[in-house]
Amino acid sequence: MRPAFGITMLAVVIASGIPAMAHHSEALYFDMTKAITLEGLILRVERINPHALIFIQSKNEKGELETWTIQGAGLVVVARKPELKERLKAGIWVAARVFPPRNPLYLDDTQTVLLTRPDDPKTSSRIVGGGQIRFSNGDVLAFGGGPKF
Repeated sequence: MRPAFGITMLAVVIASGIPAMAHHSEALYFDMTKAITLEGLILRVERINPHALIFIQSKNEKGELETWTIQGAGLVVVARKPELKERLKAGIWVAARVFPPRNPLYLDDTQTVLLTRPDDPKTSSRIVGGGQIRFSNGDVLAFGGGPKF
């Protein structure tokens, strides 16, 4: 009876860890061997479970405006860091260190970043993994576990 109990407990432990690993696998979504810097104005900030999102309008190398979506800290982290909520607002100029996506991602209707589906027209190569945010006065805040300045 004891071996069966041990195997059952092992199965429960393994099964309970699968959703956490799948959700927190940043390396699945983002290329953590590279980092890029985006500069631009914050269009809006969404605090949506499980992560906060910052939408930044930035110019590309051709001078055209593009909107980038930065997936950052979880809502628990945002709640513990009131400076994130107070300082990250529409119209503020920032620079952000981020990880680029491995493949195009998409935002579903609930604003959750998901892996690309072949039939989804909302795919984007401009959804990135957040790191540090630098404000025009030089202050730096961590918005996610991504790269640093």
